[in-house]
Amino acid sequence: MITLIGRGNVGKSTLFNILMNKKLSLVNNYAGFTSDYICGYIKINNITTMIVDTGGIYNTNNINSLEYKITQQSISLLRCTTIILFIVDGTTEITNDDIYIAKIIKSLKKEVIIVVNKIDIINSDTIVNKFYSLGVSSILCKVSAINNSIQQLMSLLVLMSNKYKSKLTTHINTNSNINKIKIFIFGQSNVGKSTLVNKFLNRYRVLVSSKSGTTRNNITSNIIYNNFNYEITDSVGVNKSNFFPRNKKKYVNITNITKIVFNCIKYTNIILYVICLTDKKISHYDLSLIRLIVKKNIPVVIVINKCDLYYKNLNEIKFNVINQLNFIKFIKIVFISALYDQQFGNLFNIINKINKSNNLKFKTKYINNILHDAIKKYPPIYKNKLIKLKYAYISNYNPIIINIHGIRISYLKKSYKRYLINYFQHTLNIFGSSIYIKIIDNK
Repeated sequence: MITLIGRGNVGKSTLFNILMNKKLSLVNNYAGFTSDYICGYIKINNITTMIVDTGGIYNTNNINSLEYKITQQSISLLRCTTIILFIVDGTTEITNDDIYIAKIIKSLKKEVIIVVNKIDIINSDTIVNKFYSLGVSSILCKVSAINNSIQQLMSLLVLMSNKYKSKLTTHINTNSNINKIKIFIFGQSNVGKSTLVNKFLNRYRVLVSSKSGTTRNNITSNIIYNNFNYEITDSVGVNKSNFFPRNKKKYVNITNITKIVFNCIKYTNIILYVICLTDKKISHYDLSLIRLIVKKNIPVVIVINKCDLYYKNLNEIKFNVINQLNFIKFIKIVFISALYDQQFGNLFNIINKINKSNNLKFKTKYINNILHDAIKKYPPIYKNKLIKLKYAYISNYNPIIINIHGIRISYLKKSYKRYLINYFQHTLNIFGSSIYIKIIDNK
């Protein structure tokens, strides 16, 4: 494993993205933007190895601060790494944070490359050589991540790959994506998404803080639970400011955050939309986002978190929530407390049922029988004449689209179409996502 460390705003995430040859880690021009570590895989000299981008390390003793939590998480990763890339800023003098990091590295006795970033190749070596005074390693190289000038670093990594081949080699299970259920944790900031992910994983993978916006990258992890393979992604909190920023200077970064979040939604199987209630009700903004997700045709579970705060009024809250979400009757609603494990185990059962129901295949004969049963129960009539619905079949899965052919369908009311959707939804036992019906006129 190769780990990138350094104080805040020295260019770790920019360098990580260059090494990965894609933008996995968000980049910002203020210190401390990266909080949780990001992992990826690269090939060096035909050796596949893991590379990790960490949050900035700070010389702080305030155990309640976010900076302290980020620092401790980054340091813990160094104990199991093979090569440490210690990133420093070549345009500034050595700081107290740099000295603090150097002391930590020396105690670990690992292979270290001091990577002097933000410096052009034409600059004098004397500007770079001052970092030898840190006393970490004799290996020092210059890069300019902004200009993609990392040839010297790559040459060093190729040389080291021969020396540490067995330790660097990472075996990726090519069958890991088979039958994998991809879960995307979505919602506004500070609603308990990261706490929920940590409960899923049964370990402190994602940093948790009372400060809004702690998670700044989508963090993906894999677990096996009850013989099921899950990929769980903790997303960046989406707020009104993500879509309507008041400060125009922040618009670029906010747009990137929003794009990354919604691009991930395309490749997920199930969305857990986490809500923390306001005045015992779902906010209008949450309702707008839920409608947006429903239009994406992806199965969704509404997770009302922190219900321990409303224990005495839980029945009243359930009544309010169900009324607010009556426009999507097929969606499951779960009331939990991620902090205290209340109703937490029920989530996995619901996720498995939704995944199973949305992967079922139905024969055309069975679909036609359901259609005829629905017509017998409630015939479609216009001006005392029967509207003939002849046959039906599924034209698409995920989402399920049912084509129904008939005569005089222009007279079919919208209410009857809704009736057919609900009838098919109930009979096929599909929940989490909606069934769509397309009426075709056989003239």
